[in-house]
Amino acid sequence: MRFVIALVISFALVWLCAKPLKKHPVPFYLGAIALLGLYFWGTATSVRNEVWAYFQPLMQRCALAFLLFSIVMFVGVLGERNPLRVHLMPIRRQLSILACIFACGHIAFYASSYVPRLASAFTGNLAFSLGLAALITALMVVLWATSAQRVKHTMKAASWKRGQRLAYPFYVLTYVHLALLLMPSAMAGNNVAVLSIAVYSIVMGAYVVLRLRKAAADRLAEPAAAASDLDLEAAPA
Repeated sequence: MRFVIALVISFALVWLCAKPLKKHPVPFYLGAIALLGLYFWGTATSVRNEVWAYFQPLMQRCALAFLLFSIVMFVGVLGERNPLRVHLMPIRRQLSILACIFACGHIAFYASSYVPRLASAFTGNLAFSLGLAALITALMVVLWATSAQRVKHTMKAASWKRGQRLAYPFYVLTYVHLALLLMPSAMAGNNVAVLSIAVYSIVMGAYVVLRLRKAAADRLAEPAAAASDLDLEAAPA
């Protein structure tokens, strides 16, 4: 239950901070880095208290990063007049950057656990897990770099759009990675892991449905737009 409460609180903070995040993103980036430092310190010193019980899963399980990535992805498939889209669309880039910063905590934690095992235990499962994680990390780096305004302005529009389309495989593979990561604990009866997988699966399922619905609506709109253009061309001057 703590996991769900932490996600709800995180989303509420995103909603409330949308305007200042748009106007002054740098303090938020620095705050995210500070939280990352707090997570590393708390992990190293084995902190145990009620606040940590809410905070630690958000960072270690990449839940906060996944929440922010999910907001970015969902905003793109909602209707033009949807209140969520109207309110959050202006901060998609900033949320993407924050998500990448928070994801670094998850990457560093598991890299420190699994990379040292490569020399002695390079099994099929470990190789697959690390290979998938490496692919996701590479996609995240590309998306992170192209989210920067300076990088965007140096790229052609078509190239930038192609790069941004990598967000689709990145998002799906992130879900697969997190689900596989939590599956052993879930199968062992860990309630937090079971709940985490359930939440991730519901979010991903909802996104896939909305994405397919939007794609179908866009295909239907194309002939109508083409017919409208023909009508305008045929109209007398």
